[in-house]
Amino acid sequence: MSLNPGRLFMINKMVRALPGTRMFGLKRKLLAFAGARLGANVRIMGLKVMGPFDLQVGDNTFIGEDTFLVGAIDSRIKIGRDCDISSRVTIVTGTHELNPEGEKMAGEGFGKDIVIGNGVWIGIGSIILGGVTIGNRAIIGAGSVVTKDVPDYCVVAGNPAKIIKKYDNVLKIWEKA
Repeated sequence: MSLNPGRLFMINKMVRALPGTRMFGLKRKLLAFAGARLGANVRIMGLKVMGPFDLQVGDNTFIGEDTFLVGAIDSRIKIGRDCDISSRVTIVTGTHELNPEGEKMAGEGFGKDIVIGNGVWIGIGSIILGGVTIGNRAIIGAGSVVTKDVPDYCVVAGNPAKIIKKYDNVLKIWEKA
């Protein structure tokens, strides 16, 4: 079920007007009224949502202040359970076809789904672009721009984000990439 853009305008205003560290239940109800599917104990500090896309957020996920979710029609953003999304994170499903022979390079727009696994930690100011899947328990370093899939148990950082560490589940140690 896609979000209702007509309802989002007022809901965005209300969510951003509420105290960041309080009224999480009311914020969940407001977003659910717009068509979002939110799990139990989702805590939203401050969030702006734009577009008619499908939004799912799993149980016990935290979304920080000034986070921006933008979805194109017929796309989805699925955020797993137990995630920590810091402040000023931008998650965008929309992109454009390249149009080198048209009046402008940005041709027809379309959306690519974004899937964020369980237990993911996304650092402040990061950008997640369409078509990306972030694996379970991955870490996205502050200010990173994620343009490609991130495997489970990896730390990525930079622009574009690259793997800098991996966790070895057998040896129970972090290894440099």
